[in-house]
Amino acid sequence: APMTGSPRRVAGAIARAVRIAWISGADARSRPLRCAPTSPPTATRWHRGFGTAAPRDGDDDGMVDIDAFLAPFKNYEKTGLPDFRRLGTLSRTNEQYEDAAYDLRRVYDLLRALGEPHLWEKTEHTGARWGPGFQTIHVAGTKGKGSTVGFLAGILRASGYNTATYKSPHVHSVAERIVCGPIPPDAAYDERGAHLDPTTRLATHGKIDAETARIILDAQEKEKGELTYFEILTALAMVKFRQLGAEMAVVECGVGGEHDATNIFTRESIAAVVMTAIGKDHVDALGGTLGHIVRAKCGIVQMHRPTFVAPQTRGDVLQRDDVNALLCSEIRAEGGRWITENDLDVKAFPTGEIEWTAEGEPVQLVDYEIWTDGSDDLRSGKHLAWVKRDLKRVRMSLVGPHQRENAVNALRVMEFIRCGGGQGPEDSDGGHRWSKITDGTMRVGLENAVSPGCFETVLPPLRGRVLTDEVAVRERWWRCVDVECGIVADGAHTVESAQAFLETVG
Repeated sequence: APMTGSPRRVAGAIARAVRIAWISGADARSRPLRCAPTSPPTATRWHRGFGTAAPRDGDDDGMVDIDAFLAPFKNYEKTGLPDFRRLGTLSRTNEQYEDAAYDLRRVYDLLRALGEPHLWEKTEHTGARWGPGFQTIHVAGTKGKGSTVGFLAGILRASGYNTATYKSPHVHSVAERIVCGPIPPDAAYDERGAHLDPTTRLATHGKIDAETARIILDAQEKEKGELTYFEILTALAMVKFRQLGAEMAVVECGVGGEHDATNIFTRESIAAVVMTAIGKDHVDALGGTLGHIVRAKCGIVQMHRPTFVAPQTRGDVLQRDDVNALLCSEIRAEGGRWITENDLDVKAFPTGEIEWTAEGEPVQLVDYEIWTDGSDDLRSGKHLAWVKRDLKRVRMSLVGPHQRENAVNALRVMEFIRCGGGQGPEDSDGGHRWSKITDGTMRVGLENAVSPGCFETVLPPLRGRVLTDEVAVRERWWRCVDVECGIVADGAHTVESAQAFLETVG
């Protein structure tokens, strides 16, 4: 059936709906599928022209629900992207502003009105004193962005850093897109040291303050209603990150990169740029050819800043070769620093074992090798001082060979910034190091990463259902049909993602 929303969002919603069908009615009623909207809009000058749920003076907490506030704005996630082929073209002239759907000027003006919360102010490069704000890891690509963001943020949070994430789309509530905070110190852990509740204990934010809402509505009035849902949500995320004192933000591009609303960071703000697998998705919106797609993705690359590229293993051989050649050309044209296996290398070795959690979800066991060249990475003066470290039997809940590739890319980024890569004066190595990142926190981050709608287990097979004393789980298993096959939900909607899905099933 045709769908206008994100396939991953649809898959996640289906997974949740099927789960509710297997639990008691009382429990199902206590878990709504969507966030309940706040009070209906009132007639004020801020929303009269746009139908927006503006803040009311009588609100007890002075906060506005994000879902209700954003609902009236133009949302291309629901209506579909405009077919503007100039979005991915090589031209950097003002012609891009003729397409109202992709006008970054609106985003810059809105951020300026909000006080430019996205900028990281670096006072000096000694590592002892840093200005307010946060550094950003910017992630672009066709497939694997959400999982890569999950791996990166999981490792940073497990290391104790106040880490913010901005992802799209959401499955249940817009609050899923904006998450900030480290793993709480009182969090529960299992015998392996993995956090038992990796998502709900974090500060997800479904409300904004009334003053921020008024500034946005004033900006929308000045733009004559042209600000879009995604542009406003991106600005709101930056405000939240600054308000909550984020140290590092992991930001996922929406569509493309060069003209995406998230492409707002300066070179000083970027800790690393990450490219995941590139494929043929949103072709018409990004220019019509594979070259235009790569051009658009590489638009987020910053001069001299570290750039990490995932292995291009999907699609036919000719497409993979074309993508690698185009990536190399575009990244170098932008002046980015492509981090290769000559700087550091990470290898994944699946053990071939699949285990099942108490909730009946599969986990894959993977061994990782991390190779670091001390002479290039740490500036230690050791000539070709290659050092190998092992992460044995990492239990990843994100299964499949493509998730191992995403994890490898995330580990390369974390190892690089852990050693001070790109953190020294004039983009050199050394300087400030994210030294709280350790092998242990890397393991915890990989094991805690989740991505709704990505091979999400709806109903485990019979062998995956374990004995438990929890009444709700036992009742759910009792209602299940005793068959050896399970049910999973996955938003695969391109040739490359379908190929990854079949490899995972096999």
